[in-house]
Parts: sequence; C-alpha cells; structure tokens
Amino acid sequence: MWGELAGDPGGVVLFVVWLVLPVLYVVVIGRRYVRQCEESAQVAVWACDEVRQVREEQREGSHDGDVGG
Repeated sequence: MWGELAGDPGGVVLFVVWLVLPVLYVVVIGRRYVRQCEESAQVAVWACDEVRQVREEQREGSHDGDVGG
C-alpha cells in the first residue's frame, strides 16, 4: 500500500503541503504578533515617559509657586 501511495507524486506533494502549511502559518502569524507586541510596548514606554515628564513639570511648577509666596 505504501508503495502505491509513494508512486503518486501529486498525493505526496499534497501530503507534504498539508504537513508544512500549518507550521508556516503559525511561524508567520507568530512573527507578526511578536512584532506588533514590540511596537505596542515601545509606544507604551514612550507614553509612560511622557506622562512622567508632565507630572514632574507640574510638581516643579507647584513648588516654584510655594517658594515665591
């Protein structure tokens, strides 16, 4: 039976594609997901730094008003 199946090149190709395609799909989707996560993390760090900077400027501004008054 295996000899008959191995003699069918179209069937062998379809079987190999059936085995390889899901793995390739997972790898491609996984890489895309990792890239999106990295970009989102960079944006989150940037936003956190911006918020921290604004809060520090507000604190410095409120202390300057206390000293002068």
